[in-house]
Amino acid sequence: MSSLPIGIIGTGAYLPETVLTNQYLEKLVDTSDQWIRERTGIRERRVASPEEDVATMGEAAARQALENSGIAWEDLDYLIAASNTFNYMYPATAIRIQHGLGLDDKLAAFDLQAGCSGFNYALYVAENMIKNKGGYALVIGTDANTRMLDFTDRGTCILFGDGAGAVVIGPTDRSRLVASFVASSYNGKLYLKNEFTELNSPFLPKPALTGNFMYMDGPEIFKFAVRAVQESLRRILAQAGMSREEIDFLIIHQANYRILETGARFAKMPMEKVYVNVDRYGNTSAASIPIALHEALIEGKIQKNHKVVLISFGAGVTWAATVLEWLS
Repeated sequence: MSSLPIGIIGTGAYLPETVLTNQYLEKLVDTSDQWIRERTGIRERRVASPEEDVATMGEAAARQALENSGIAWEDLDYLIAASNTFNYMYPATAIRIQHGLGLDDKLAAFDLQAGCSGFNYALYVAENMIKNKGGYALVIGTDANTRMLDFTDRGTCILFGDGAGAVVIGPTDRSRLVASFVASSYNGKLYLKNEFTELNSPFLPKPALTGNFMYMDGPEIFKFAVRAVQESLRRILAQAGMSREEIDFLIIHQANYRILETGARFAKMPMEKVYVNVDRYGNTSAASIPIALHEALIEGKIQKNHKVVLISFGAGVTWAATVLEWLS
């Protein structure tokens, strides 16, 4: 087993070409560009085309991450796809991505669902698998949220967009994963119910159809998100033996600009050190953190020896954090 630290070797991202602006949403639901921007900071988001889904987007992000990693694709041992908007219960989206990459029979692939914290959860799982067994893992966050929204509900349809992000992790001198944790508890304020089994089983009463749309109690989820960011910062810094002053860059799940501002204030950091792309993409769920990490690296916001904190929170409820040190 390698003596090198386990870290992120390569990153990638994919955003669909179709842009859904606030102005277009004004035609669909009782809202306005100003109302959306003031409450969320979002100007636009991306929408997957009819030919795209979580597997095709995840594959595109994965290809970029693999190419940026420089490792031989055949050296991969694991592929984990985090998502909340799977097209199929089975086969797994991860296996569909594996097939698209031409890696059938060459690795173990599986899905993971943990709300918008899915990528952090998958990173945590992959890191611990590599610690125990060695090798390399491809970790993907991919979501097609716009297919699960009620576009008559302005409380949800203005918030979400589609996209995918990916990383390759393994022994490397490029970066190291310093500390990480995952956590969860039950909260029914954000959910997406699957009525398929109730409709088709002869042993269950037929439901009154509500439509398979996302439901969210916005104010309650906002309060949870703020608490989750604060608790995550406290916990991950204690675990890493770091102070707030040692954080060089902060990447928080891109759900709402006001949450990012609250996180910056709690961390005592200027907004210049907090990554923001929620204005361009909205909430891309499990894809949010890896897309932001990829863009921050491309834009040069993360420099050599920077300590970066990744914080996510999501339905379940779930929350998680990771400290990443970029070494070169």
